[in-house]
Parts: sequence; structure tokens; C-alpha cells
Amino acid sequence: MLTATIKGMLAHKLRLVLTSVSIALGVAFLAGTLMLTDSMNRAFDDVFAKANSGSDVSVRGKAAFADPQAEPKPIPASVLQTVRSVDGVAAAEGQVGGYAMLVGPDGTPIQPAGGAPTMGGSLAADKDLRGEVRINTGRAPAKSDEVVIDTSSAKNRNIPLGSRIKILFRGPAEQFTVVGTVQFADENDLGGTTMALFEPATAQRVLGSPGLYDSIIVKAARGVSNDQLAKRVGAALPNGVEAVTSQALAEEQSNQFKQNVDILKTALLVFAGIALFVGSFIIWNTFSMQVAQRTRELALLRAIGATRRQVMRTILLEALVQGAGASALGLFLGLGMARGLSWTMARFGFDLPTAAPRLQGTTVLAALLVGTLVTVVAAIAPSRRATRVLPVEALRDSTPGAERFSKRRLAIGLAVAAVSVGALVAGLGGAARELILVGIVGSVLGVTTLAPLFAGPLASLLGQPLRSRGVPGELARQNAMRNPKRTASTAMALVIGLALVSSVTVLAASIKATVHDVIGKEATAELYVKPESSQAAGISPEAARSVRDVDGVAVVSEAGFGRAKFTGQLTRFFSVDPGTLDQVLDIGMEAGKPRDLTDEGVLVSKAKADAHQWKVGDTVPAEFANTGKKDLRIDGIFSHKGYLSADYLISLGAHAREDARHLDATVLVKTTAGADVDAVQKRVSTALNAYPGTKVVNQKQMEKDAGKDVDKLLQLIIVMLLLAVVIALLGIVNTLALSMFERTRELGLLRAVGMTRGQVRAMVRWESVVISAIGASLGAVLGIGLGVGFVKALADQGFNSLAVPGEQLLLYVALAAVAGVFAAIGPGRRAAKVDVLRAVVTE
Repeated sequence: MLTATIKGMLAHKLRLVLTSVSIALGVAFLAGTLMLTDSMNRAFDDVFAKANSGSDVSVRGKAAFADPQAEPKPIPASVLQTVRSVDGVAAAEGQVGGYAMLVGPDGTPIQPAGGAPTMGGSLAADKDLRGEVRINTGRAPAKSDEVVIDTSSAKNRNIPLGSRIKILFRGPAEQFTVVGTVQFADENDLGGTTMALFEPATAQRVLGSPGLYDSIIVKAARGVSNDQLAKRVGAALPNGVEAVTSQALAEEQSNQFKQNVDILKTALLVFAGIALFVGSFIIWNTFSMQVAQRTRELALLRAIGATRRQVMRTILLEALVQGAGASALGLFLGLGMARGLSWTMARFGFDLPTAAPRLQGTTVLAALLVGTLVTVVAAIAPSRRATRVLPVEALRDSTPGAERFSKRRLAIGLAVAAVSVGALVAGLGGAARELILVGIVGSVLGVTTLAPLFAGPLASLLGQPLRSRGVPGELARQNAMRNPKRTASTAMALVIGLALVSSVTVLAASIKATVHDVIGKEATAELYVKPESSQAAGISPEAARSVRDVDGVAVVSEAGFGRAKFTGQLTRFFSVDPGTLDQVLDIGMEAGKPRDLTDEGVLVSKAKADAHQWKVGDTVPAEFANTGKKDLRIDGIFSHKGYLSADYLISLGAHAREDARHLDATVLVKTTAGADVDAVQKRVSTALNAYPGTKVVNQKQMEKDAGKDVDKLLQLIIVMLLLAVVIALLGIVNTLALSMFERTRELGLLRAVGMTRGQVRAMVRWESVVISAIGASLGAVLGIGLGVGFVKALADQGFNSLAVPGEQLLLYVALAAVAGVFAAIGPGRRAAKVDVLRAVVTE
């Protein structure tokens, strides 16, 4: 039986290749994702190991909780003398870091790709404390107007030593002379970050506050271990300050940033899962057709003594061998996929540090196990069907017939669809979020089960225009209608891909519609000051102060952002100016007024207030990283979260108390009555020349910028889903190729009665178009339903506008039909080459 299985596989090379490629592509996505995220994790380990390589112990302010986005809690400079007096300390220096954006000689800011930070810091005077931070060219800064920058920025922007450059801080921008460049071990930058390093006193002035440090780095004396030194230093420190080993600090910092990698990993694994899910339909369809076409062969095996168990093992063994081989191929392709994923994300502005890809044992095991398991599971149903073949069927014609749609299948399909819709509604309604995934997968399975019921009528309807193409068109229509179950199963792979593409398209259109409504209805400001790059950390509050002096400006209202724990959950908040907020933005106050907000209070969204049964005057338990726990009084309740997409709003004064170095997220500007808005915008733009990296836009430009960001994310998602669509098209190729094999006699008869080779190719091509159109149409309808559900689920986040981009969805359906033409090229050529005489006598 094993020999027969292997020979049977090798006898049908096209079927073997197409099915194997479908599996291999899905496995390649899985393996590539694991390789990429492993390399990212290793890169973060390297980055923070290098950043902390110069010290053995680090002294820092004790935070209430770890938050990589929070500024460090400052330490009094007097603590430095305490640390230096500890036995076993060889050297110790205070360190300061913070936001510092380099501006090139041409006046444009140097913004790293992928959202990497623009950092400033102090360069240790003791070379031993610098660790792997090395002066590459020039010298260390010695004066208040000198700086050294990372080698990458100097090379990429052609900044020679001696150049005068501007550097932006949270406070006023300043001019500095570049006296040197630094590198980090053998790297020209630290994980893509731009770096500006100053002498310690200057760093305190421009990045922090005189008399305060962010941390103190300590070098151990010979013979003193890092753990010993950390305990000794820790015992001498005042309350609120702690000592940790630099190795532990590097691991902590790396783990915090790895949380973002884990989110990316989950997202990419979802796309890989989709590709494998689509591939499973192709496997199932292939083995189903294979069993139907091998009825006589299987019956002969039964007639000569093969048991049902042996027949089933034969099919499953073929699936096992094919799955293992394809998975091994996918694992090999995963290396290229990892590089492709990294390149793709970089093209869309999501460039993250990576190390050289490394194949780990867990990746090998996961790829081989998942690919093989998916193949075998998909082949179970066809293999069970193979066991029902009776020996007497060896005497019958092997041509498979169409199966009728059973009442049992209808009942199961309706039940699965009902349960899936219920799970989806429950998940979107705020129940366990896992129910959303259950609902989506269940909806696809429900549609899959019911699809044969609609495949025949849809093939008839969508094939109507083909009647004008003559006999080939009519035959193509009838071929698609002949076996609705096969047509449906072939189209379902495309349904999944198009459903997901359509759903994210509806979601993106709805987000853009929400932005339009928010800016048009909720925002009363005419101008908006914002970062030029959507990945920038923010803008300096100094920019807002410069705008206030511009002629024609009536109101300037700043908004910052940060993170804190409210009711025990880490979440985002916005900080606002209570005195001006209601003049530039309508946040839909349900109770209280924005002016009622104090530095000890908070404005809470209606959704949160209803969930916790809060009212004005109640308190919300909050915890900030630097200042710890406190109860904030509810000064008001608001309902509009469109512009400030957060459930909690605090005052700018409160934010400054919690984080003195926070940046503004945006600045809303209202012009004086009767002023020429365009003229005011030009004057504001001139005032912002001192702050490169910021720009002022009007309402239309604001909407356009927001739309660009949404479109970029949508394009990235569609590119990620494109692999699933490609696999689906391979499934159509595979089905048509197998179909041509079982219709050899039919094709021969058609050729015998006068059909030309070109007409045969046209018939196959139009049949492929019908199948593709069915899959795209069902996918678009299912995608619209899922997209509407996603929008409803985001209603509490301020996304209240629903938009269905009909023209774009119709374009997807049309592109799928065109892709069907290309999918039919190979099978069509093969069908046209059928030998007439041989086909007519085929048994």
C-alpha cells in the first residue's frame, strides 16, 4: 500500500506540485513570522545590552509600575555623592536622557524610520562607563554648545564635524556644533535611534532639570560582584530610589519593548493562520476530487482484499507525506518570507530593528507540525468517503457525478451560522473578545456549509453574460452549475480572502468617515498644529506658545497624551486645557463643563461612567508611574471620543505634575472673527519655522492626513492578505486541472464534433471567471457583514460613522474575475491539447 501511495502521488505531478505549493506558502508565512519576531527579540536584547554595557549597577527612581513609554522618575543630584561613598564603587556618574530631534543642515528634521525614538543624553566623562558607546570620529563634547551625534545621522545627512545644527527639545530649540560622532559597538546607531550626546551639565539643562538625574550608572571595583554592589548601593539609598544590576535593567527594558513584538507576532500569525486555513480548503477539495476520480482504482483495491482501514490509511498516508514534504519546503522558503515581511513593513513605515535571521528548533517543530497536521486533518473527510467505495464499483464508469444538497447539510449550516452570529454579537458587545474570533471562523464555516445551496443559482446568474460568448460561454456556465458542491468548495478559498479584504476596507472607510464627521462636527477649530510624521513622539509645548503671538489667532488649546492605570488597567489618557477646550472642541458634555476640570480631577467618558455607575463627584482610583496612586475626582462626563480617543481626560497642569517632560500630541487653533484663515495659516507656518518637524493644517488637510494614515495601514493589511488570495487562485488552477482530467472523454467528444482548441480554452477560461466571481461576490457580502460588526464594536472608541465603499468592493470582485482568467491559462492549454481519438475511447 505504501508503494502504491508513493507511485500514485508521483504519477500526478501537477496535482502534487499545486497542492504542495499551497501548503508550503502558508507554512512559509508561519516560519517567516517566527524567524522575523525571533530576530527582533534578539535585536532588542542586543540594543539594551549595548546601552547598559558600560556600568555594572544602575540607580533609578522607583516607579509605581513598569511603563516603557513613561519618562524616568528623576533623582536628586545629591544621591550621586551617596553612591560614590559606598564601598566597592569604582566610578559613578549621573545620566540624563530625553527627547532631542536633530535637524539637518537643510532645515529638515532627521526622523528615524519605524517610529524609533529621537534621543538625547549625557555622555559619560569616564570612558570605562561608556561601555560600547565609542567615539568614532572627533572628540567628546566639552562645552555647553557642543554635541556628538550617531554615525548614521552624520553619514546619511552629510553632517561633517564642525557643522552647526539645530536640535529640538521639549523646551526651546538650540544651535550646537558637532564635534564628534559615536557608534555602538560595531553599529552606527542604537537600533535605528538618532542620538545627540552632550556634556552632563548641558544635558541636565536641555533634557531635564538642573540638580536632577534620570539615573546614576555605577562601575564595581575589582573583586566586587554586580549583585553585591547592587545590595550595598541599595542599602544606602533614600526612599523612592533603587539599585539594580545593569544586566537586569537591560533584560527589563528589552522585555518591555518585546511586548510590541508580541503584538506584531500575534498579528502576523493571524495572517499566517488565514493562509493555512485557505490552503486547507484546497487540500480538502483536491483530495475530494481525487477520491471521486479514483473510484474504480479504490474499488479494485477493495476487490483484491484491501480493507476499509487500509484504504483510509492510504489516503491519509498520502496526505502525511505530502504535508511533511510541503512543510519542509515552506520552512526553507520561510527565510525569504522573513526578509520579505521585514522589507514590506519597512516600505509602509514600520521599520523595526532586526538581527540576522536564525532558525530555532521551535520554529522547525512548529512549521513541520502545523503544516503536516493541517494537511492530514483536511484529508480526513475525503479519506472517510473513500472507505465507502464498494468493490462492485470497479465495474462502473469512474466519472463522478454531482452530489445533491442534503437537508442534513442545510440544518448543520444554519445551526453553525446561527451560533457564529451569536458568538460574534456577544464578542462585539463586550463579552470575551475570544468570541469574536470564534464568530468569524464559525461564520466562514457556516457559509462554507451552505455555499453549495447558492453556488448553482449564482453560477447561473453570474454566467448569464457569457451566453453572448457563444457555445464556450454557455458550456462554461453549465459546467460551473453542474456540480455546485465542487464549485462552492473551490470558490470558498477565495471567499475567505475577499471577505477579510472587504471587511478591513469597510472598517477603513468607516474610520475615515468618522474622522470627517469629527473634524466637521465636533471640532470648531480652524487650524491644527501637528507633527509632520505620524510616527513622531509629539511636538514641543514651545510650539504652542509661539503660535499664541501670531496675528489673527484667538485661541490656542494644547492636548498631550500619556498612560496611567485607571481602575487597575493601564490605559491611555489625554491632557487638555480646561479653560480653552470647549472653544475648540465639542466633547459632548453629559454632566459638568470642561472648565470644571481641576488638577485633582478627571473627565470620564460616558461609556466608562455607565460601566462603573459613576457620577460627578465620585472618585476614580488612578496610578501614575512616577507619582504612584491617587484618587481623582470626577469633574465631568463626556460622550464624544472622536478627536480625543481616550476614556479619561486630565488637565495639562496635572500632566505636568506627573511627567514634567511630556510632549503635546496636537494643538488646536481658533482664529479671530472675520480673519482670513488661509492668511493666518501662513503666519502660523512662519512662526513654526523655528520648530522643524511640526506643521499647521486646516480642516480639509487634517482629514486628508488622517486618511493617508488609514490608507497606509489598509494597504499593509491587504498586502498581508494577498498571500491567501494567491493560494485561493492556486486552488482554482488545481480544481480546473483535476476537472480537465475527469472530463477527458467530454473534451474529446467536443473536439470531435467541431469545437476548436481556442473554444476549449475559452470554455475553461470562462468557467474559471464564473468560479472566481462567485467567490469574490460571496466574500464581499460576508466581508461587508464582518466590517459592519467591527465598526459597531468600535462605537465606544468614538467610531460611530459607517461607510461601505461600493465602488472599491466592486473593483475587488472585478479583479478577482480577471485573476480567474490567469488561473485558467494552464488548465485551458492542457484541455486544448486533449487527443481526440484517445479521449473518445477513454474508459
